[in-house]
Amino acid sequence: MQDPRLRFLSIAVLSLASFLSVWGALGALVWLVVARRRTDAMLQPRVLLPLFAMVGLTALVSAWGGGNGLSYFIRMSVILLLAAWAYAATAEGEALAVAVWAFGNRAGFDIGLIAEMGLAGLGIIREEIEQVGLAMRLKGIRPGLRSIVPLALNLVITEIRRADEIARLLTVRGYTAGGVVCPRFQTSLNEILASISAFLLGLLPALLLRDVFILV
Repeated sequence: MQDPRLRFLSIAVLSLASFLSVWGALGALVWLVVARRRTDAMLQPRVLLPLFAMVGLTALVSAWGGGNGLSYFIRMSVILLLAAWAYAATAEGEALAVAVWAFGNRAGFDIGLIAEMGLAGLGIIREEIEQVGLAMRLKGIRPGLRSIVPLALNLVITEIRRADEIARLLTVRGYTAGGVVCPRFQTSLNEILASISAFLLGLLPALLLRDVFILV
């Protein structure tokens, strides 16, 4: 979808539908499969597998405690896939453009700037993880708990320092609040129909066939 407004709206609706019920998650999954055929945007499996492992572990804990772990796993997995597709399909500057369009050049610019910085930080973390993984394979080091925990802490500390440096740079350049952006969007009929189908496949089943679920 070229229009980020419709893409973000569709993802928000489908994520809400997936959170509400399994039927909404299944409808969202159908929509995602169809949308996925029109673009190659998706995170690599090696990035998604650890995230799915954490969702699966949480689902097992929920089931062990008497909750509906299967329902949790299905719904959270679909939400994870939607987020991965949205992240991979989002181009630089789109979050800022949508925020300014929705909230104006003051509050919208600040919100969009924070979103852009967050997305850029995720991209940097992903690249650093890939570089560290390559270095570990070249050295013959097998990834384990002893190596993953220090790596995760190092990435978090590095990202915090990077955010502090960016904040200082913005302050030095005189940034206080707001900015001027003139967003332009291209919307096609197919994208409008895709957004409508997001409501039909996701939100309606979630509301009509809502099941009982436990938050973990």
